[in-house]
Amino acid sequence: MAIKHKDRVSITIDVATILKILGIVILAYIGLSVIKRAAPILILIFIAFFLALALNPAVSYIAKKLKSQSRIRATGIAYIAVLTILITFFFLVIPPLMKQTADFVKEVPGSIQNAKNEDSSLGNFVKNYKLEKQVDQISSDFSKRFENVGEPALSAASTLVVILASTVAVLVLTFMMLVEGPRWLDRLWAIQPKEKRQQRKETAGRMYKVVTNYVNAQFLIAFIGANFALVALFILSNIFNVSVNVIALAGIVGLFSLLPMIGATIGAVIVVIATLLVSVPLAISMGVYFIIYQQIENSTIQPYIQAKNNNLTPLMVFSAALIGASVAGLLGALVAIPTIGCIKILIEDHYHKRVELADK
Repeated sequence: MAIKHKDRVSITIDVATILKILGIVILAYIGLSVIKRAAPILILIFIAFFLALALNPAVSYIAKKLKSQSRIRATGIAYIAVLTILITFFFLVIPPLMKQTADFVKEVPGSIQNAKNEDSSLGNFVKNYKLEKQVDQISSDFSKRFENVGEPALSAASTLVVILASTVAVLVLTFMMLVEGPRWLDRLWAIQPKEKRQQRKETAGRMYKVVTNYVNAQFLIAFIGANFALVALFILSNIFNVSVNVIALAGIVGLFSLLPMIGATIGAVIVVIATLLVSVPLAISMGVYFIIYQQIENSTIQPYIQAKNNNLTPLMVFSAALIGASVAGLLGALVAIPTIGCIKILIEDHYHKRVELADK
């Protein structure tokens, strides 16, 4: 009986191949370590790149209107306009908000004592259940806890310095990208193969249009949200006969609404807290308003506008924003929609190339 032996396959790996694989692994490890350490800086560069793409249409328009057609001057004009708007906004918002917070903290102990002594349902409840000592203790604890309310701000000075430094870095990077961007693009297209250059320019142009359309759409959404909040604040503050800075509070809603899907919620929370310092009924009414409005905005206004401007379905827009927020927080939510739009263009471009090759 013959016994058949299976064929044996031997694989020989020379020393050079092992060294190459080892070198690739080491370089990959070093590269990942460098990226991990440089992640905060890379994030700032990415933010600056995104802002440069968003501001480029305005800078190009201003440059065409100038006699010198200087991008440096056009970028400077755009920067001055943006910074003027931001400084004006924060000047209108921050001082009143800080004053309202300080007044609220000072008035709480007195309000607690008045509620305890008044002949009201709350006062009677305190007296019937003999809770006077507990109420006095709460009032005393509140006063002690917030009597030095300014000290946490001093302890957070280092954090504010870091934020300020990061902001300055982003502004400088964005300025340099806007000024030098066209020259870098010319160099990039110069090294592209002639037969593929035009097609790649068209693809890049479509991706650039996705980003600018996204920015325009988000500004439109923020403008709509701010105006609706302004109307609601004006009507409700008059109904409850309360004086609030409706323009500043509506500006907060508009500013945070620039962040897709979740920004409006952040702005709403800030506005509700700010109105709570003035009037509880107004705060409750604004909370109800924001809940209703955001349901409408997140399910209809935002997906419709973004889908229309980026050729994406509302489902894709909504899904992209949720995935982006879960992966990278606020930054992920901010760039998720234009990113998915650019990926869609690349996939379509690759598919059309394959179809053309198959037809040939």
